[in-house]
Amino acid sequence: MKRNCIVWLLVVAVLLSGCSAHRSAKKPNDHYTVGFASVEIPLPEDSDQPLYIAGYHQGWEATGVLDLQRANALWLDNSSTSLLLITVDCIGLDGGTVAEIRSRLSDFCKETDCDSVNVISTHTHAGVDTLGLWGPIAQNGKNDAFMETLKQAAVDAAKAAYKDRSAGTLSYTATAVEGMQEDSRPPHVYDNHLYQLRFTPDDADHNGIRVISFAAHAEALRGDNTLVSRDYPGSMADTIYERTGEDVMYLPGAIGGLIMTPKLYEDPFYPIPNMTHTGKKLAMEALSAEDFRPLGTAMAVSRVPFTTHMTNTAFMYYRFLGILQNDVRRTLGGRYLLRSEVTVIRLGDVTLALMPGEVFPELVSGTGKAEDPEPYADIAARYGQEDVIFVGLANDELGYIVPPSDYRLSEDAPYFKEAEDDHYEETNSVGVNIAADLAKALEKALRKVA
Repeated sequence: MKRNCIVWLLVVAVLLSGCSAHRSAKKPNDHYTVGFASVEIPLPEDSDQPLYIAGYHQGWEATGVLDLQRANALWLDNSSTSLLLITVDCIGLDGGTVAEIRSRLSDFCKETDCDSVNVISTHTHAGVDTLGLWGPIAQNGKNDAFMETLKQAAVDAAKAAYKDRSAGTLSYTATAVEGMQEDSRPPHVYDNHLYQLRFTPDDADHNGIRVISFAAHAEALRGDNTLVSRDYPGSMADTIYERTGEDVMYLPGAIGGLIMTPKLYEDPFYPIPNMTHTGKKLAMEALSAEDFRPLGTAMAVSRVPFTTHMTNTAFMYYRFLGILQNDVRRTLGGRYLLRSEVTVIRLGDVTLALMPGEVFPELVSGTGKAEDPEPYADIAARYGQEDVIFVGLANDELGYIVPPSDYRLSEDAPYFKEAEDDHYEETNSVGVNIAADLAKALEKALRKVA
C-alpha cells in the first residue's frame, strides 16, 4: 500500500512538474501580435430620456450628429503577456462603468488569457453625457439606453480586435508639435509632443495601426456646439485612414489645466472647420514624423489599486444622487475614501502610464515646489523608464489632478464655487491629496515592471 502511494506521488509530482514547466516555458515571441476594431455607438431611437451634450453646459440637449462616437479596441500580446486597450469617444467613464465593461469581458479574458483590460476616454466635449454631470441641475444626465449601447460597443470592439490580430513589429517616436496648444491657467506648462506607437504587420494585406497620444482637450468644436461628434481625434483618425489605410487609436495625455487647441477660425468662429483643420493638422504631423525605432518584445503590465481622501462635497452630492459611480466608501471616522487605480504597461523600452483623471502636466515635469510630489517623469526615470507616455482618463475619471502647491478653494462655497484667479479646476477635483496618492501608486506600478 505504501509502495503504491509512493508511486502515485511520483506520478503526480512528474505531472505537476510537467505542467509547471509548460507554464514557465511560455516565452515572448520575437514579434508582437496586434489586432484592432472600431464599433460605432448609435444614438437610441426610442428613449424617453434626453441626450445631453457633455463638457460645457447643463441641460443642453443634442440637436444632431456630426459623426457618431466610437469604441475602439486594440489587442496586444507577445505570447507571454496580453492586454486590451479600449478607447471610448466620450467625456469620461467612471470606475463603475469600467468595472461593468470588464465584467462583461471576464469570460472572454479567461478564454483568451487576456491579462489586462483598460478603458480610456478620449474626452470629447461633443459627446453624449456619460458621467451624468451635464443634465439639468441635480439630475442625472446619463441616458440609460445610450450607456447600455456604449458598454456593448466596447465589448464588441474588444472581441473583434482579438479576431483581427496579426503578427508584426511595433515602433515608437515622439514629435514636437508647435502652435497647437494653449494653457489658460498659469504656470503655462504643457507637453507639446505627439507620441506614436506604430504597428507594421508582416502581412501586407493587413491594416497598419497607429496609437497616437496628444495633450489637449478634445474641444475644437467649442462650447456652443450641440452636435454629437468625436471632435478632432475623429478628424485626425479619418484623415490618416484616408491617406494610408492605417487604423488609429487616440489616447489623451496630461490635459489638466484647460490645455486646448487654439481657435483657428475667429471673428466669427466656425466650429466645424476648426475641428476639421485641427484634426487634419495633427494627422499631417503624425504622418510626417520620422525616426521610428523598433521596440523589443519584452512586455509587462502592472495594475495598482489605491485610495485617496475625497473631500469634494459636490462630488459626494452627485454620488448620493446616483450620478457618479466611482468606488467611494465612508469610514467609521466619517471620511470618504475613493478607490481607483493606476496601470503601467511596458513595451520594450517604452512605458504607458495610465492615469485615472486629468493630470496637470506640471505634475509630470515638476513644479519645484516642496508641497508637490516628486515629478512623475522623475519617478519613472528612477526605474529606468525614460520614454513614458502619460495617458489620462484611464480606467476611471477623478476629474482634475491639481498640484497641491496651487490648490485653492473658495472660502464661502468650497467646490461649489471657484476661488479667485481662475481656480476652476479644483471644483472638479476629488481633493488636494490625489496628486501625492497617485504618485505613490505610480511608483508601485513602475517598480513591478522595472
